[in-house]
Amino acid sequence: MVRIETLPRRLKGAMATAAFVAALSAVPPSGAAVAREGEVQALYSASFMGIGIAKGSLSIKVERGAYAAKLHISTAGLARIVSSEESFIDAKGYVGRSLVPSTYELMSRGDTVTQVSMSLGGGNVRSLRAIPELIEREDRVPVTSAAKRRVVDPLSAAILPVARDDKDVCDRTLPVFDGWTRYDIKLSYTGTDSVDIPGYKGDAVHCSARWVPVAGHREGTKSTEYMRDNRDLDVWFVPMAEGRVMVPSKISVKTMRGMLLVVATQFGDSAKLGKVEQAAN
Repeated sequence: MVRIETLPRRLKGAMATAAFVAALSAVPPSGAAVAREGEVQALYSASFMGIGIAKGSLSIKVERGAYAAKLHISTAGLARIVSSEESFIDAKGYVGRSLVPSTYELMSRGDTVTQVSMSLGGGNVRSLRAIPELIEREDRVPVTSAAKRRVVDPLSAAILPVARDDKDVCDRTLPVFDGWTRYDIKLSYTGTDSVDIPGYKGDAVHCSARWVPVAGHREGTKSTEYMRDNRDLDVWFVPMAEGRVMVPSKISVKTMRGMLLVVATQFGDSAKLGKVEQAAN
């Protein structure tokens, strides 16, 4: 999985949409109601500078206070000519008044193999295996033990018990650790827009976002400085599972080389995981 700092530099950045689908989500506020049982199925399409590059499917199940999330992404369209990749991401944990992730697994296959296996307890990383290993460089901010405390994995951040009001969906900071880098996503409320997507018609909460590097990034590089100063990051959320959780319906990120756009194309039973391969063809 390509990290945010390398996103503009190569086509494999299409796979970073998996991280964005989760990383630009909202952690439940302390006063949120406990999530009830529910299930979400969604299909997504990613494009870069108007060209389709990837298809993805997201599945979230909340049952008896526990959640299980799965994300499958594969390259599509012209991107397959350059590089064919497929990524599988799984996360599990518990949902109450706060999100408590327990496991995070990533397997990405293509020109190279990328893998993350991480277990967490109380928001702290207990064990971690990340391939490839992060290359040590003089300008890289070291990932200390402190940087792996009170964090949430990228996919688990996609699960949100419905907040008290639209503004509470945003106006928060997400402490994300993806296995290599630790960064904050600062969300702020922008407004509410009407959307019409197969499987959902209604309001979408619009949040603007800022990316704040904490550890693992290369300080002073053009890509790091660009993303740190980038104000063109936005995400829209819609309620799913009979109003029990909220998931992204659209994500827009301006990179150094153009606009990356991730949009939901289908919600509901028609968006089962197995249909992502059909959608990619």
